[in-house]
Amino acid sequence: MNIISDTELKNRVKRLRELIKEKGLNGIIVYSDEYRSGYCTYFTGYKPINVIEESPQTLILIENEEPILVIGRLNYYSAKETVWIDKILQHHKFETEISNLLKKFNKKGNKIGIAGEHLMPFYLRDIFTTAMPDIEFPIETKILDDMRKIKSDKEIELMEKAAEINDRVLTELKSIIKVGMTEQQVVAHADFLGRQLGADLGSATVVMSGKNTKFPAWRATDKKIEKGELLMVDFNPAIGNYCNDGGLTFLMPGATKFKTDALINSHKILKKTIQSIKSQTKATSVHDSFFESLEPLKLDGKFSPYVSGTRGTGHGVGLDVVESPDLNKTSDFIFYPKMTLAVKLDLHDLEEQGLRVEQVVEITPEGARPLNKLAITQPNDWAIL
Repeated sequence: MNIISDTELKNRVKRLRELIKEKGLNGIIVYSDEYRSGYCTYFTGYKPINVIEESPQTLILIENEEPILVIGRLNYYSAKETVWIDKILQHHKFETEISNLLKKFNKKGNKIGIAGEHLMPFYLRDIFTTAMPDIEFPIETKILDDMRKIKSDKEIELMEKAAEINDRVLTELKSIIKVGMTEQQVVAHADFLGRQLGADLGSATVVMSGKNTKFPAWRATDKKIEKGELLMVDFNPAIGNYCNDGGLTFLMPGATKFKTDALINSHKILKKTIQSIKSQTKATSVHDSFFESLEPLKLDGKFSPYVSGTRGTGHGVGLDVVESPDLNKTSDFIFYPKMTLAVKLDLHDLEEQGLRVEQVVEITPEGARPLNKLAITQPNDWAIL
């Protein structure tokens, strides 16, 4: 089945209790919103649907009390029947029933960590601090990030299924895409094909063509695809809530030699970089490998300005399309087996356009095992139409 078992979910909560106890915490409050549900879905197995209502999740673990899950009122009914947690409450009751329930945990000197604080709205933080004014609330999101970085066999199995669907959809798109189609039409084909193959969408499908490829992201429009343009497709299917983030750039007929060579070299360099990844080495090796390969081609200037900060050369992937850790030129973490990462090469200002090749890999003791195999197994000119 394409789900994480209740046993695995319960063991995650058990491990979380152990970790917060080791840190001297009396509990933890975990928050996730409807767009980045991973922090709570990791423990509940439930991903809310955004139906124009409160669609976040809040998991409350305090001392040895049973877990409390708070969820939006429309998602509440399905969660009650499908989630292993017994005590499930409705989000709109935070200011009344839930606030009163929390008051009993107000003990001077106690500490309750908060995870997902960057997603949590201010009004919710105010409810916690008003209900428990004597409690200290340290930020403890790193505990969850560290737990989620290392995947179980089942998580990787689901992610590999999502990657296979991504590869199949991009393969189908190659035969469908034509000059004169609109960006929106390409999105429609990608989303239809993915859902037809049994996938949910981990995030909105990004399709951008021509001048729009100079942006990191773009909402597809009715712009028509023209001859010689680069067409970037970033498609993120999900199986059992676990995502893939594989993206390729197609080159339309009639392109210049400069863009043709840039795309061919990008595929070649991505393959080389993924093959160079070693377990127990610094994550900066990804940036360094890209840079060393691009410099002789005089493409380093099309790459370097974009690789500092968030997701420069990739990022973690799992329950969320984008999750910790970030891959960039200053990443200070080490690659460990069972990490799953999107490795990404972006080039910009290619005759005022840009390209992206991105594939998800699993770190193994031997190196990096590609979950997406399309860009790894196909010829370097595969995406040239």
